Formats: sequence, C-alpha cells, structure tokens
Amino acid sequence: MSQSPILFACSLLVLATVYWNFDILLSACTMVFCLFKSSTSWTANDIPDLKGRVAIVTGGNTGLGYTTVLELARHGAKVYMASRTQSTADAAIAAIKSDVPFAQIEFLAFDLTSLSAARAAAKQLLEKEERLDILVLNAGVMAKPYELTVDGIELQACNGTGHFALTVPLLPLLRRTAAMPDSHVRVVTLSSEGHRAAQSPNFSDLSGLNQRCATALNRYANSKLSNILFTNELQRRLAGTGIYCLSVHPGLVATNLYRGTHASYPWLALFSFLTDYVFVSPEQGARTQLYAATALEVEEKDLKAAYLTPYAQVSTPSVRAQDKSGTLAAQFWALT
Repeated sequence: MSQSPILFACSLLVLATVYWNFDILLSACTMVFCLFKSSTSWTANDIPDLKGRVAIVTGGNTGLGYTTVLELARHGAKVYMASRTQSTADAAIAAIKSDVPFAQIEFLAFDLTSLSAARAAAKQLLEKEERLDILVLNAGVMAKPYELTVDGIELQACNGTGHFALTVPLLPLLRRTAAMPDSHVRVVTLSSEGHRAAQSPNFSDLSGLNQRCATALNRYANSKLSNILFTNELQRRLAGTGIYCLSVHPGLVATNLYRGTHASYPWLALFSFLTDYVFVSPEQGARTQLYAATALEVEEKDLKAAYLTPYAQVSTPSVRAQDKSGTLAAQFWALT
C-alpha cells in the first residue's frame, strides 16, 4: 500500500462525494488515519497453539474471512467455514489445504440474510461439537440498493440480525467451553469506522430497522452500529464467564465487500484504480480480528467489549455506539 498523501486525499474526496455528509467524511478520514496507527507488533505468527480448539468464521470463503480461516487452521484449530454456497467454500478449503495440508476445515451452511438458515447453522454445529472456542462474525454486505429479505428485513440490516440469530443459540456451548480448563473463548464481531455515519438509528421495531435513510451507506452504517451494540450487550450478559467479546474495524481492505457500492453508485467504478494505493490486503486487514480472536494479551489487558482498529489499537467508538443508557442495545436485542 502506498502512503502518498495525495492519493489518500483523492480517496477521501471520492468517499465524501458519494454523499456530502459530515459524518461520512469523518468516518472516511478516521478509516485512513487508522492505517497509520499500531499499538502492537503482533502478527499472525504470534497466534498461540490452537490444537483442540474449535472455531467458526462466517464469510470464511473469501477476503478477511478466508485469511482468518487460514491462520486459525494453520495454528491447529478445527475451523468451520460458514458460508452460503458449498461449492465456493469447497474451493476455498481446497486452496487452504494446498498451503496447509494438515488443516481441519469443514463447511457450515450459513446465510447471513436468512434467520432460519442462521439458526440452522447453529443447530448443525451443536450436533457436531462439544466445544466452541472462537466465533468470528465476519460476513457482511455493504452499500446494497434497498431490498427486503424473505424475513422482511432490509438487506444490510442483516449484518446485525443474521449474526444475532447464529450467536444466541450457541451461547450455552460458549459458556460450557469457557468453564473448561485452559479455555480462552472469544466472540469477535466485524464492525466498521463507518458506524459513525449512522443516521437516526431506530431498533425499536421492524419499520425502524428497515428505514431507508439518506443513502445506502447510511444503512450500512446503521448495521455496523448494531454490530457494536450487540457485542457490548453480549459482553454484559456474559459477565463472569471469562468470555471476551470484541468489535473490530479492519481498515480499508481490498475485498469483495465493496461490490455493493458499485450497484448503488455505478460511477465509483471510475475510481477503482485507487484501491491499489489506498486499500490494504486481506492478509493485513485480518491482523486485528486475528489478534482479537487469539492473542493472550486480550485477557492480560482485560479487553472486554473493546473496539479495536488497525492494528490491534483500542479505540473509542461513537457516542451512539457507547450507548451509555443501554437504550439502543436493549432495543436491538428485544427486536431480534
């Protein structure tokens, strides 16, 4: 990645032009600034021995998820690659095994946009495993045109609701695992600095969740806000269990997540050349979520409900995400 100030300035102008909104511009500036921060020299090479551990990574067949599955498997964990299409997952698993022949990876059918499919994925895992050490909620959709799923939920809102539907049935297993000797149970949720652009978030009912907002990016921001609210409330509910729940902003990463922006804003394709100069690779981007999922420092520093930005930097989320009164988090949990 180039660190040319001119190229970074160009990228900010492109992001700001999508919709002239101070919150979105602030989010874009913060995303870029995060690329220069690092509170640790930690890398994937520092992942401890994970033999005997079991992990789930949603959206594990591509991008950040693929790298996360690869590194967890490389260090000995049995990993469930949770994704929608088995053929795509099988190809990804084969690619990983060509690099890591001893990798233990299984496909887990999971559709972020279907509540019943998410619950079915949890049920399938519970039938197979007696422990679950690491849950990485990585899957996501971004900046898609307005659309309702079969459950009547706005597509991008599924970034929150789909992972909620997967996680809640797994909580008893996570608790049991945390009670086992030498356990280090983690729940890691991918959020985004884009959560700062959330517009009039309303999780009190389905119509509030499905509000159109000003732009597709605002709807995405609301969903990323819900990810942080969910994680923080989950940590509160798991108090005393030894389970660590963290939210992560991976940075500006060159993944397929940004395909949705071209559907909502076709003219952005004209600026795709900036990707090579501004965005980091999935290998770099996955560093923070791998830290959250595996680093013993997380417990040593007691990073419960922490919000991490690149690379493994403890940061302060927006005032809405902090949700001092607990109102927004309570609304989201009650709704989902």
